[in-house]
Amino acid sequence: MTEQVINRLKDPENITETEQKHVPVIESDDVMTAEGSFEVTVKVGEVPHVMQDDHYIEWIELHLGDIEIGRVELSPSDEKAEAKFTVEPTEEIVGIRAYEICHIRGVNVCGDCGTKAVIMKLKAIASCNVHGLWESSKQVEIMSKKVGEGKDCRWIA
Repeated sequence: MTEQVINRLKDPENITETEQKHVPVIESDDVMTAEGSFEVTVKVGEVPHVMQDDHYIEWIELHLGDIEIGRVELSPSDEKAEAKFTVEPTEEIVGIRAYEICHIRGVNVCGDCGTKAVIMKLKAIASCNVHGLWESSKQVEIMSKKVGEGKDCRWIA
């Protein structure tokens, strides 16, 4: 079995018509708190993708880092090529993973308040029955619910 090619936005300055209709758009908070619950909406395309019998989005998946959040199956009868997911990051994610080093705050610790945090990517993948797989991602910060010692944190509400 051959692995299917995953399409991504090639040049943000010159977006093609096909990319405008297929690259997933992730709508979410930029900062999430561990042990919280956050709604994420994934829409297929800046220009909404058609949902017709001969051309439609088959499914949309969402991942937080390497953790699969969910997959929504779609059909031509669906009004829109979009899906809603609930992301519930855990303290374990913040405590054990260093996905990206922040040049200001370092690895997993906020330089202002001492609270642990981690930078992760939400990744959306959508399958078009005509144009194949499409992927995009969005960087989010996951903050620990446990506030560290230091001055007041400007990220935790």
